[in-house]
Parts: sequence; C-alpha cells; structure tokens
Amino acid sequence: MKKKILLVFAIILVATIAVVAAACGNSTPTQSVLFNSASKVWGKSDGKETLTYDVYRGEAAIGTYVMTGECVIGAPVTVGGETVESASGTYFTSALNVSEEIDGKTVTTAMETQSLLDTGFRVQKSYRKTTTVTDGVTKVTEIIGSYTEDNYSYTYKVDGEEVKKGDVSHSAFASSAYIDNDFIYQVARLLVGTSGLSVNVPYYNYDENGDLSTVTMENVSAAVTATDAQITGMRGDFADKEGRVWIGTQLSVSLTRDFPGSGTSFSCHIVTSYTEGEQNTPLPYALPGKIVEDEISYLLTSEERA
Repeated sequence: MKKKILLVFAIILVATIAVVAAACGNSTPTQSVLFNSASKVWGKSDGKETLTYDVYRGEAAIGTYVMTGECVIGAPVTVGGETVESASGTYFTSALNVSEEIDGKTVTTAMETQSLLDTGFRVQKSYRKTTTVTDGVTKVTEIIGSYTEDNYSYTYKVDGEEVKKGDVSHSAFASSAYIDNDFIYQVARLLVGTSGLSVNVPYYNYDENGDLSTVTMENVSAAVTATDAQITGMRGDFADKEGRVWIGTQLSVSLTRDFPGSGTSFSCHIVTSYTEGEQNTPLPYALPGKIVEDEISYLLTSEERA
C-alpha cells in the first residue's frame, strides 16, 4: 500500500460502532441486536478490557496494536486532549505502533484513537492522532469528530494547523445505525449471530500524499463466510498449541460505495470457544482473534480485565 499503508490499514474502513453495555443505558430498536451482545462484553461491573495484538505484514512482524473498551458511569474521560467530566456510556481507545521499510525508507507510525459513546448507544465524540516519522521527518495529523442525531462534523489538522473542516449528514439514529470508524474491530465481534445488519460510517478518503481529501458517509455490512471454523495463527496466550483448538466464526466486513467503487473489505476471525480433548468450552464473550486486510494481519496475543 506504499507510504499510505500505515494510515490505511489503521483506518480499516479501519473502522470501529457506538456500543454501550446494558448496564450503561438503553438502545433504540435499530441497535437492539448489537446492544444485547455488547452488554456481555462491556457491562457495568466487567471492568476495562484490553486486547493486545501483534501486527504482521505477510510473515514479517512490524509492530503492536492495543484496543480497550469499558463502561463508564459518571467518570472523566479524555477525547482529543479534552476532558469530558462525568461521562456515562462506553469509552473506546486504541494504540497502533508499527515500523517498517517502505520504498527504501524507514517509516514509523504511531496512531492513537479515542471514542466516547453515550448511554443511548450513540457516538458523541471521536479523535484520531497519527504521528508518522519517515527517515527522521515527522508529520502529525489529527481528526477531531463530533456527532449529532443526523450530522457528523470533523476538523482535520496537520502539525497542529487546521487545514480542513466539514459536515457530513447521515440517517437519523432511530432509523439507521451509525458508527465511527476508529473501533470497527470492536463492532465485528458483536455481529456473530446477526443477519443483514449494516451501519453508516464516515469514511476518510486520502490523496496520493496521504492527506485527507474528503469525508463521505458510507455503508458497512458484514457477511459470515465460515462458522465453527478452526482459528489458527494467533500469538501469546492464544498461540497454537497441541491439545487446544480455538473455534469461531469468520466474517467478511465490507464497505459499499456507489462511487468510485465497492470499497475495501477485511476479514475478522471471531473466537467463540476452544476445545481440549473432547470438551468444548465457550468463551464468556466473543473475541476478535485475527483480523486480516490485504497483507496486514492483527493477531491476538492477550485479553485482560482490570
């Protein structure tokens, strides 16, 4: 993907849904399917979940990816340097750190995201900061987003200077789900067992220099490609080992666009249970075990609750 890859694979449609646990509030009818799944993952008493991944391009390890999710009730959270006091809902964060040789140059990328959702299952605020160092030259980009019932507003900064801002309309929440594209991997785990569910998402379009050109509201849908499938290739606590087999569902998550084309897609292998001997043990909730987009793979190494 050349020098844009470290942005593109982290965009992932490098995108993530407004999920709030049952203990945190009530969903609209449109969201009820996902809401029921989310309550098992980010409940009031479940603490903060941290998922850690090794990142590979092909067979080469290039970095790590960490994403967290937690139910917050009357707690302060940070979104883009701004502290939201007494926030209640679901708070997602992620941190990507990768380094590799691209076109003969050493490129190191650090990306951090923060997303705040209210107790009604709606995205409120989102933030993405990407720091790219290419042969010692640093570039910092930021996207600050906010949502209303039918509008997404964003500001794009480069090295601290505002260079673009705009608004994109979307369907009202009561009639169609909408998400932010910084926690789509968290969403994918909630889609197991659902049928025909799709969501709206602001999609970031970049020019040949890797700068944000436009933001469009697109549609994301998922299809099951395999069930009760063996999931291999994970790392750490989830590495392949004799006597244990990880089992789950494989999803294909795609972006549908009228123009200029069908968009991109990624596959997500959702772990739901494991077998040892002749016994199958279901997991308390589904885990995104392996995520693959083109040459880039995210391989789960650990899951922790604090």
